[in-house]
Amino acid sequence: MQMTRGVMLTASLLISLVQGGKLHFDVAEAKKRPTTKVVELLKGMSEQLESEAKTDEETYDKFKCWCNENTEGKTKAAEEAKEAAKALEDRVAILVAKSSRLVAEVQKVEDEVQKNTAALDTATALRAQQNKEYNDDVKRINGDLGAVKDASTSLGVSGSFLQASAIQAAKPALQQIMSKNFDKMSSQDRETIQAFLLQETGDADPSGVAGVLSGMTDNLNEDLAKLEADEAQNKKDFEELAAAKKGEINAGIKQIESKKEDKASADEERAHKKQEIKDLTASVGADLEFVEKVKAQCADMDTQYSERSKTRADETEAISKAIETLDADEAHEAFSKSFSFLQVDDSSSDKRRQAASAVLAKAGDARLTTLALMAKIDNFDKVKKAMDDMVAALKKEAKDEVQQKDYCIKSFQENELATEDKTRTKEQLAAKEESAELNIKKLGDEITSMNGEVTEMEKQLKVESQNREDENKEFQEVIPEQKQTKVLLKQALDVLGKFYNGKGGALIQVHSQLKSNQLDAPEGFKDYKANGQSFGVMSMIQQLISDVDAAIAEATRAEQSAQTAYETFSKETSSSIEVQQKAIADKTAEKAKAEKAHVQTRQSREGTETELEGLATTKEQLHASCDFLMTNFDARAQAREEELESIATAKSILSGASYAAIQ
Repeated sequence: MQMTRGVMLTASLLISLVQGGKLHFDVAEAKKRPTTKVVELLKGMSEQLESEAKTDEETYDKFKCWCNENTEGKTKAAEEAKEAAKALEDRVAILVAKSSRLVAEVQKVEDEVQKNTAALDTATALRAQQNKEYNDDVKRINGDLGAVKDASTSLGVSGSFLQASAIQAAKPALQQIMSKNFDKMSSQDRETIQAFLLQETGDADPSGVAGVLSGMTDNLNEDLAKLEADEAQNKKDFEELAAAKKGEINAGIKQIESKKEDKASADEERAHKKQEIKDLTASVGADLEFVEKVKAQCADMDTQYSERSKTRADETEAISKAIETLDADEAHEAFSKSFSFLQVDDSSSDKRRQAASAVLAKAGDARLTTLALMAKIDNFDKVKKAMDDMVAALKKEAKDEVQQKDYCIKSFQENELATEDKTRTKEQLAAKEESAELNIKKLGDEITSMNGEVTEMEKQLKVESQNREDENKEFQEVIPEQKQTKVLLKQALDVLGKFYNGKGGALIQVHSQLKSNQLDAPEGFKDYKANGQSFGVMSMIQQLISDVDAAIAEATRAEQSAQTAYETFSKETSSSIEVQQKAIADKTAEKAKAEKAHVQTRQSREGTETELEGLATTKEQLHASCDFLMTNFDARAQAREEELESIATAKSILSGASYAAIQ
C-alpha cells in the first residue's frame, strides 16, 4: 500500500516537472535503472522549490516594504492633515470672533459718527439762529439809532416856527423810542421825555430831551459794539466746534472704512481657510481609505504567502519522502520487475507517443504538458478525447475573453462619458452654488441696509413727534399766559382811561372855573393837574397790548405751520416706511427662495460628487477585472492559437501522420 501511494505521488510530481520543462524521459535509461532517473528528477524538483521559495520571499519582502511605506506614510500624512485642519479650525474660530468684533466696532463708530453729525447739525442750526438774532438786533439798534438821530436833528432845528414844527414831528418818534427802550432807560430819562411829550409845543424845551437822546445814542452804540463782539465770539466758537466735530466725523468714517476692510479681509481669509479644511478633510478621507485598501491587500498578501509557504513545505516534505522511498534497494528491485506500467516498447506507437509528447511539451503550457505526459502513458483514444476536450475549452475560453474584452471596452467608455458628464454637471452646480451664495449675501446686505433705513425713519418720526408735542405744549402754555397778560393790561388801561379821560378831567375843569369866578375870596385850591406821565404810561400799555396781540397771532401762525409741517412729514415718513417694509418683505421672500435654491443646488452637487465617487469605484473595479485581460489579450490569443495548433499536430501524429511531414 505504501509503495502504491508513492507511485501515485511520483506521477503527480512528474507532471510538475514536465510543466517546468525539466522532464526529459529517457526510456532506454529507465529500463536499465528506472528509479535512479526518477530520484534525480525529484531532486531537481526540490531544487526548483527552493528557488521558488527564495523568489517568493524576495517578492514578499518587497511587497511588505511597500505596505509599510504606504501604510505609515499615508497614516502620517493623514495625521498631519488632521493637525493642520485643527489649526485651521482654530484660525477660523479666531476669524469669526474677529469679524463679529469688527461688526460691533463698526456699529459703535457709526453711532458715534451719527451722534457727532447730529451735534454738528444742531450747532449749525443754533449758529444760524444766533446769526439771525444778531442781524435782527443790529437792524433794531440801527433803526433806533436812526430814530434817535432823526429826533435829535428835529430838536436841533433853529427858528421858532421851524423848531415848533420839528418838535411836533419829533414827538411820535420819541414815543416810539421810549416804548422800545422803556426798560433800558433810567426813570429820570423816562420822566424827562414824558414831560417833554406832555408839554405844549410852544412851551417845550428840547434841551433835556437832547441830552437823553445823546445818552441813548451812546448806549445804543455800546449795545451794537457788544453785539458785534458777541457775534464774533459766537462765530469763532462755532467754527472751532464745527472743525472739531468734522475732524471726529472724518476720523470715524476712516475708522469705519478701515474696520470694514479688516472685516472683509477676515471673511475672505475665513472662506479660504474653510475651503482648505474641506480639502484637507477630503485628503484625510482619501488617505485613510487608501490605507485601508493597502492593509486589506497586504493582509491578502500575508495570507497568500503563508499558504504558499505551507504548501511548498508540504510539497518539499512529499518530495523528500518520495526520494527516500524510491532510492531504497527494495524499490529498485520492485520497479525492475514491474516496469511494464510505462508501456515502453520499440513499436511505431511508441515513436508516435514520443513525437506527440514532444510537440505538446514544446508549447510550454501547463495543460499541454499534462497532455504530453498522457500521450506517453495513456492509450491513444483517451489522449485524443482529452485533446478534443481541451480544444473545445480553448475555443470557449477565446470566445469568453472576446466577450469580456468587448464588455471592458464598452464599460470603460461608458464610465468615462458618464464621468465627464457628471464632472461638467458638478462644475456647473458649483458655479451656480457660488453665484447663489453671492446673491444671498447681497440680498442680506440690502435687507440689513433697508432695516437700518426703516429704523432711522422711525427714530426721526419719534423725535419729530416728541418735538411737536413739546412745541404744542409750549404753545398751549404761552397763549393763555399772553391772553391773561392782555386782560390785565386792558384792565389797567381801562382804569387809567376812565380817570384821565372821564370824571377826573371834568373835576379838573370845575376846579379851574371856581377859582376864576371867586375874585374876593381867599386863595383856594391850586389847579388839579393830571400826572405828567399818564399819557406815556397809557401809550406804553397800549403798545404792550398791541405787542401781546402780535405775539399771540405769531404764535398761532407758527403753531399751525408747525402742525401742518409735522403732519406732512409724518405722512410722508410713514408712507416711506410702508414702502420700505414692503420692499424688505419682498427681499426677504426673494432671499428665502434663493436660500432654498442654494440648498437644492448644494444637495445636487453633493449627489453628483457621490455619483462621481461611485463611477471612480466602478472604474477601479473595471481595472481590477479588465487590466490583465486587455493588456495580455493579444499574447493570450496568440498563445491559444499555438496551443490549438500544437494539439492538432499532436492529434495528427497520434492518428498516424508523419511527424517529419507535419514539421
